[in-house]
Amino acid sequence: MDEIIINIISVVVTAMVIPLITLLGTKLIQWIGTKIENEKAAKIVAEASAIVLNSVKTVFQTYVDSLKKSGAFNQSAQEVALNRAKEIALSQLSNETIKYIEKKHGDLSSWLTVQIEATINTLKHIA
Repeated sequence: MDEIIINIISVVVTAMVIPLITLLGTKLIQWIGTKIENEKAAKIVAEASAIVLNSVKTVFQTYVDSLKKSGAFNQSAQEVALNRAKEIALSQLSNETIKYIEKKHGDLSSWLTVQIEATINTLKHIA
């Protein structure tokens, strides 16, 4: 009986988290767009933010969610999840976006880590 309730709660939480993540991403992109004067920079930042958000959503849905359900989401799994999200994001970022991030923020890997962690933190407080 407890397992059924846990499964129901897990399905409900997942059904709520994914739409909230999408809404958050849309709102984040809109907010960034209003704060950046340069249209090209706004496009690049919006693209990078959407890629980071989608990377986090993908890793959550394909990796984190199943580990959390089984109680196996520990520090090591968190590091794997972060690296997976970074790999996904890196594979999606254009050369122009990478160059822009490196020019404005320095190390791309550090920037991605900060963005992914910030996105995760924001999503934790929404759900």
